[in-house]
Amino acid sequence: MKMFEKYGNDISYRDILQVDGANATHHALYGKSPVFNGISAKNIEDELKKDKICRWKEYWVEYINAFDKLINILPDSVVTINVGRQAVEIGFKYLIVKKNGEIRKSDRTHNLSELADTVFKEYSINDDYMKWVDVFCHVYNEHIENGYVEYFRFPEYKNSEYFDGVFLDIDWLSYNFSLILLKLMHFAGIDDEIE
Repeated sequence: MKMFEKYGNDISYRDILQVDGANATHHALYGKSPVFNGISAKNIEDELKKDKICRWKEYWVEYINAFDKLINILPDSVVTINVGRQAVEIGFKYLIVKKNGEIRKSDRTHNLSELADTVFKEYSINDDYMKWVDVFCHVYNEHIENGYVEYFRFPEYKNSEYFDGVFLDIDWLSYNFSLILLKLMHFAGIDDEIE
């Protein structure tokens, strides 16, 4: 596997874990930094600290970029659709933060249907190109996730419900999430910033 090649083919299950790697203060000693959309977080640190909207936007665009890559690498994977779904969720939350300056307690849901309702209500959305976004999220929530936002994250969840989407067309879901993301990016005014 390539993840083992990256760290040298000598990596073994017998190797000792580097427990200091689980402590954030130790990471500062090595001068590394996460990358947001090709830019080191160190280069935009002040902006990320001061501007909550910027933080949400950078996270959202990073998830969009990851979804974009996964669609091409793993087009039929539950991981791909989970990342796409997460990108849509973050997009809704970005718009909420942009409007209200924060994620309120009532917005701390992962339910796409509820988030779509909040965004559509708060922005009074009636643009033609946004038609069906909220409806898709409602139908998706009811008929695919069935109210379980963990649907693609775990093989089992509440009340011993289990993933039964063996007949789902992941590529078709990815198309719809891609289109929703495109619409949300345009609505947010960031579509020109995405490659």
